[in-house]
Amino acid sequence: MPEPPALAGEPSGDPEPTTPTGEPSGDSEPADLAAGHVWGFLSALRAAGVTTALPKQADLLRVVGESPPRDLTALYWYARITLLHDIEELAAFDRVFTAWFRQGGLADALPPPAGESDVPSPQGPGEDDPAPQEALPGDGVEASTLSTYGRRDFDAAGDRWRSVTRALEAAWPAVLPSTPSRRRRPARTGDRLDVRHAWRRAHRHDGEIIELRRRARPPRPRRLLVLVDVSGSLRRHTPDLLRLAHTALRAAPARTEVFTFGTRLTRITSALSHPHTGRALRAVSERVTDADGGTAIGAALQEFLDVPRFVALARGALVIVLSDGLERGDHVPMVRATARLSRLGHRLVWWSPLACSPAYSPVTRAMAALLPHLDHLGGVRDLPTALAEVRRLPAVLSGPRRAAARRWAAPHSTPRPAPRPAGARS
Repeated sequence: MPEPPALAGEPSGDPEPTTPTGEPSGDSEPADLAAGHVWGFLSALRAAGVTTALPKQADLLRVVGESPPRDLTALYWYARITLLHDIEELAAFDRVFTAWFRQGGLADALPPPAGESDVPSPQGPGEDDPAPQEALPGDGVEASTLSTYGRRDFDAAGDRWRSVTRALEAAWPAVLPSTPSRRRRPARTGDRLDVRHAWRRAHRHDGEIIELRRRARPPRPRRLLVLVDVSGSLRRHTPDLLRLAHTALRAAPARTEVFTFGTRLTRITSALSHPHTGRALRAVSERVTDADGGTAIGAALQEFLDVPRFVALARGALVIVLSDGLERGDHVPMVRATARLSRLGHRLVWWSPLACSPAYSPVTRAMAALLPHLDHLGGVRDLPTALAEVRRLPAVLSGPRRAAARRWAAPHSTPRPAPRPAGARS
């Protein structure tokens, strides 16, 4: 294990607290302590078997430098949210963090914070703390607002669902909604006569009109807009969600647009347009730089709506959002952006991996506020569940708008009475 650098501090007559490597801890600010121990801490994590990508380690250093933690609790959550991506490695992570930061008197060397910490303590409740709450699916504990700068190979696992992929490519054209085109074309039946054709035919028959043709607006498929969440909370599902978007793009290449969002918005339509799935996903890996990072759904959707040419892609389109909806911080920008997408699009469908669980209920503040603006909330975590939801789209498109709240209404909620029209009698 590499030896961590020495900490800043003046020696004193009393024995100073030491780190796990025997290095004196000194007397300094919490930011100095974190900076002095972070390199050895990262090396100890690797030695303990906690796999962490180099971009995430760089993110931790950048976050500690830009926003110094006020206490060890804040430093713990900085490191846990940024570095840890598998719950099975939590025990090893806690053991290494305790050895490097909480043992040997290092916690006593920190000055007491001015007020209560703004992050929850990982050591359990105190006398005045509320009782611990068990983490449930969809409670938002895996979401983070920390941004990362790194790439991921989305095609590392290969194509596991070849037959399902072919079934999806065949299912998309049959379920996509259509709309009448603007231009009229000759047809056997229609709402208008083809007068020009009738005059041409009459000229050939000495002015006699012997045949009438009509003109109609043939149907054309609506645009399909797919927004894929690539944040860290969807790490296990992101490759399959991108494969789903690739099947949609292959089924309707001229009418489909695909974007990814985590902490920033990325347009990947051209990168995903290669016919070969593996090459398309490798091109997406080069384009997307915020994979497995934090979650900023509201900011990403607002960035989409701030670009006029992107808004034109959503107008009258079938909008599909692939996300778990775990938004940290204020959820109001996310709700406002989703409400505008619902008004712009023909239908707004939200597919979440969390909704695949029979025990799931959209009770978080963000998802509960989103429900009135959604036409459908379904569960998609892999390609088989995606195929089931794609085949369910005709029923969703033929049903009433914004019907998701009716299906997922909480049993304890009481619907509010409709507002009474002005002038109505009581």
